Amino acid sequence: MKSLLLLALCSIALLTGCDSMSSRVHDRFTAVAPQTRVFPADRRAVFDAGLVAVKNIELLVGRKSLAQGLIEAYAPIRQGDAIRDARQTTLKITLTETDDGQTQVGLLVSENTEGSFPGGVSEQNLRQHSLYELYFSTLQQVLLENGSIKAPGNP
Repeated sequence: MKSLLLLALCSIALLTGCDSMSSRVHDRFTAVAPQTRVFPADRRAVFDAGLVAVKNIELLVGRKSLAQGLIEAYAPIRQGDAIRDARQTTLKITLTETDDGQTQVGLLVSENTEGSFPGGVSEQNLRQHSLYELYFSTLQQVLLENGSIKAPGNP
C-alpha cells in the first residue's frame, strides 16, 4: 500500500513539471529571430558606423562584407568551469536597405560553449542579452556623431 501511495505521489510530481519542461524544450529548439532596428541612413554609412560600434563596445570584428551586408563580431574567449570549459559571445549583424533608402539592422547574439562533453562545441542563439540594447544604442550614437543621422527634433 505504501509503495502504491509513493508511486502515485511521484507520478503527480512528474506530471506537474511537464508544462514548464515542455516550454523550456520548445524555447530551446525554436529558432531565435534577430532583433531589428531601422536607421534613416544608407547602407554604406550604417556599415561603416557598425564597424566602429563593434569596436566601441570592445568586441573584435570577424568577417565583414558590405556587398553581403554582414558584420560578424566576437568577444574574447572566457575560461569556464568544469561543465563549460570555454565560452565566447558572438554577434551576427545583417544590413538590409529598405525601399525608402533607410537601413534595417538585424542583430543576433549567440553564446558558443566548448566543453569536455560529447559533441564538443555548442552554439545557442540568445533571445535576451544586454548586448542587443548596447549595440543598437552605440550604433545610433556613432551615426549621430558622424552626421549620418540627425538627432530627433533637430531639422
